[in-house]
Amino acid sequence: MEGHNAGMAKMSRIEDAQGKIVKSIDSISKLPASIQKTSARYKLQLDSILDRLKHANYVMGKWMNEFNMDSDLNNMQKRIEYLESEKNKVTKVKDVMVSSLQKADSLLNKKIK
Repeated sequence: MEGHNAGMAKMSRIEDAQGKIVKSIDSISKLPASIQKTSARYKLQLDSILDRLKHANYVMGKWMNEFNMDSDLNNMQKRIEYLESEKNKVTKVKDVMVSSLQKADSLLNKKIK
């Protein structure tokens, strides 16, 4: 559950980052065409990070929906194998979440040149 708890602690930051990115994309779309053109690369990066954040949110939800705490209660060996497998999965989910947030923070703090 440690990986789950660490990932869940990031959920509000992921949602906050998604909101900031959507606002930035919307702001770029309201700029004059010439400035939109010079901001195109930055907008593509924003779009990419937004997709990564959505994916991070999705994989956490998917893992939570599929996780079965009561799996193989009557077979200790299978239960241990299942829980070890789930531990590995949720660690990967947490890593996706942390990585996505790091990239979002870096991009949102970047100055447009």
